[in-house]
Amino acid sequence: MNKQPVIVLVAPGFEEVELVAPVDILRRLGIEVVLAGVSGLTVEGAHGICVRADMLLVDVEPEKYCGVILPGGQAAWTLRDTPAALALVREMHSAEKLVAAICAAPIVLEAAGVLSGRRVTSYPAPGVRDELTSVKCISEEQAVTDGHIITGRGPGAALDFGFALGAYLGCESRIAALKEEMCYPYTAG
Repeated sequence: MNKQPVIVLVAPGFEEVELVAPVDILRRLGIEVVLAGVSGLTVEGAHGICVRADMLLVDVEPEKYCGVILPGGQAAWTLRDTPAALALVREMHSAEKLVAAICAAPIVLEAAGVLSGRRVTSYPAPGVRDELTSVKCISEEQAVTDGHIITGRGPGAALDFGFALGAYLGCESRIAALKEEMCYPYTAG
């Protein structure tokens, strides 16, 4: 398991479940997660839930982290238009560290120029998928891992995305037990 923490970028309008579920899974697996606010330490999500970031994006030192995770929602467009977010994604990608995005957030990876020839998934709306012009293939799977890039489809994929992140970060042997502990997937019986 990687000993460096992973950084999660939090911008206003983030999709709450896409932030909280993967962070919860990673922390249950013993992975340190740091939230970096793009425009402030208190950030309001798409449905009025506020989270408090641990630090500001401008203070992130990329070499201290094993990867970056981007929740989706309307925050994706803010991240796409934030030069510091794009620079962080590019730096993590060039170091072959984890680069992950869920829902609409793959548009940030596209804007950063790191998706060329990749297999990804994303929110299925045309406004998102139309921007993914350099990818090799857009899958309908809940979570897709292509090398060090992991993408998730949308809010309903938040748990699968979190488990894929945990597997990539070296906790694959513990994920089956965590899924059972979390009653995932639910089966009537």
